[in-house]
Amino acid sequence: MPASEREGGAALHRRRAELLRGREEGIGLRGSCRPGSSRALQEDAALAGGSRAASRELGPPGLTALAFGPLASGVSRAPRRAGDRGAVVVLVLVTVLLAAFLLAAFIRRSTTELLADARASQQRALRGEAYSALETTLAVLADFRAAEGALRSPAESWGRPLEGTDYLPADGREVEVSFEDESAKLSLPLATETELQTLLEFSGVERNEAERLANTLHAWMRRAEEGAPVNFDAPDYTRAEPAYVAAQRSLRSWGELAAVELDRRVFFDADGRPTEVFRNFTREVSLLSFRRANLNSAQGGVLTALGLGEGELMALETHRTRPRRPDETGVFRSLTEASTVLGGAVIPERFGTDIEALRVNVTVRQGSVAYRLSVVVTPGGAATAAAPRREERAPGSAGGTAPGPERKVLNYPFTVVEIREDTEPSPAPAEPVF
Repeated sequence: MPASEREGGAALHRRRAELLRGREEGIGLRGSCRPGSSRALQEDAALAGGSRAASRELGPPGLTALAFGPLASGVSRAPRRAGDRGAVVVLVLVTVLLAAFLLAAFIRRSTTELLADARASQQRALRGEAYSALETTLAVLADFRAAEGALRSPAESWGRPLEGTDYLPADGREVEVSFEDESAKLSLPLATETELQTLLEFSGVERNEAERLANTLHAWMRRAEEGAPVNFDAPDYTRAEPAYVAAQRSLRSWGELAAVELDRRVFFDADGRPTEVFRNFTREVSLLSFRRANLNSAQGGVLTALGLGEGELMALETHRTRPRRPDETGVFRSLTEASTVLGGAVIPERFGTDIEALRVNVTVRQGSVAYRLSVVVTPGGAATAAAPRREERAPGSAGGTAPGPERKVLNYPFTVVEIREDTEPSPAPAEPVF
């Protein structure tokens, strides 16, 4: 091989090494020379001549390309741009972020479901404890009623029924039992229009508005008689959306008052929240039906609505608040005894001295979980719940019904009127207001 060709091949190898180093440093094929300079042109010509000589020495073009790589064909691979590498990094970060978000959501949901299952399981255990405490309480009340003839007030010594019994809650559980005399209130199904007006005024309603609202509420609960005059004081329920008519039966829930008053905003404000009038009214009125209000625990609004005068109210207040000996309860056992305390006044027939409807509130706590049970019982069926919904038969259907299976009659000491589970107990009655 001539010396010139060997020198051209050596120069070619040196140039190739320089270009490789330049590419690593981010320099192009001609990064070491300024384009258009005489030195660059001379080196290009030498490289071209050396390349052709090396091609003839090595043989076919394929071997030349194999030996010199991209430089043999005069084409170089451009380095990967920084923007491409940044896009890959962003894609990886987004994928990791999405996976982390989904994993956190899964853990959060699983934790909530596990807590809900655990709470439900604990609630079932507390429910059994509550009914056990209720049965013990009713047994104590039945014994006291059999000995004294009636239940009149928790002040008679049955206010803490679980004390002195063999009942013990499970470890870690606390059981509380409280009572609320439903028969100390005004029975709404049997209340007259005048009684409702008096109680509404006592609850804070202006006299004229109380008269109109009492008339409206009374008309809502009474069946319209044929030929009766039109009640122009009642709201026009056909203007509501959707339209409806008066129920013509006693209320089944206090929320029904919103339908009774329509747009008068006495019991509920514009946002649907109960007002102070609602709280005062429901504190002294019961949805249950019973004949007499218990004079031993009735409050000022009920006492006034059922006919006691100012003098009798003051005498009753003095009797309830005076100091007593440990063996005195201050509980009236009869209307005759009450009349003596009230100055010999004739007590209206709507009053009595016995409890006709008693609400028993049982609360069971274990840690942060609480279960509440509220039951209304009545001795001897003296009180009943609101009238049940009437089922209308389709035209042409049979009037009779098939006899049901024979049921075993339990000699239970009380009639259960209402059961509510896991509800907030009713607030404690306020101090007597006269």
